Amino acid sequence: MEPGGARNRRRTALPRLVPVTPALLDDLVHAAACEVLASRGLDAAALAADPGVARERSGRGEYATAVALRTAGTVGVAPRELARWLADALAGRPEVAEVKVAGPGFVNLRITAAARAALVAEVLAAGAAYGRDAGAAAVEEAVANVVLPDELVAAVGVEAARYALLRSPSRTVVDVDLLRRRTSDNPLFRVQYAHARLVSLARNAADLGITAGTALASLTHPCEAELMRRIGEFPDAVRTGASHRVARHLEASADAFSDFHDSCRVLPQGDEEVTDLHRARLTVVAAARRVVANGLELLGVSAPERI
Repeated sequence: MEPGGARNRRRTALPRLVPVTPALLDDLVHAAACEVLASRGLDAAALAADPGVARERSGRGEYATAVALRTAGTVGVAPRELARWLADALAGRPEVAEVKVAGPGFVNLRITAAARAALVAEVLAAGAAYGRDAGAAAVEEAVANVVLPDELVAAVGVEAARYALLRSPSRTVVDVDLLRRRTSDNPLFRVQYAHARLVSLARNAADLGITAGTALASLTHPCEAELMRRIGEFPDAVRTGASHRVARHLEASADAFSDFHDSCRVLPQGDEEVTDLHRARLTVVAAARRVVANGLELLGVSAPERI
């Protein structure tokens, strides 16, 4: 990645709150790419309908798109040149904090903390309806139709049996010994335990008289960002209509919460003063709890408040 590939626009607030989800990023990138091509007299029809925004795993950004690589040849432009044009266009978007060109023509981008805050606000406003999109009916049908072998139910219980089969695309092999363990390597226990910890944080905050806050722009720690990204990706997991995608998303969310909990203290200790940062983190806790609860309910599994 070359230093000259950076295009930065750092903001602490949005002119309007826009909840940033992977689906919205797809729309933003596609719209920016259309504008770039049209402004240069190039054929916007060469763009794929889906720009393929995905998680960026090299550490250079939060999300990445290869749309410039996929389009450049068709319109007769060098991939890195098209990527630079796209980076310039995306840098002007209020949802984008930083955008860089990497490699042969990838575009990596980070979203603003305020855009993540808007996402959290949307989750809390939607409540039990968050993520209940078109794919929810297909997931519910899978839950209703899954066949639970009597031997498996006898060994691990109805909920563990149901979850184990729903998280498996083939609905076949399950590890009975693993399902009996109350440890983090048991995926259902890990998700339910995360929910119980989220509830516990909210309960302890209430006991201390601490309420959630709305000043979330200060949430810039990588673990805070990762947890909020997972929260935002829940509707996309449901939209697939695949129960195993929902289950695996819940497990990833539980892992993100665990890292967040270990690295970002939510509640003050001792005589420590309560700050806006504590309140902001408590708001993220509430949103994460909502996502985990909604996902477990969709899969026909309980969301315990104590374990």
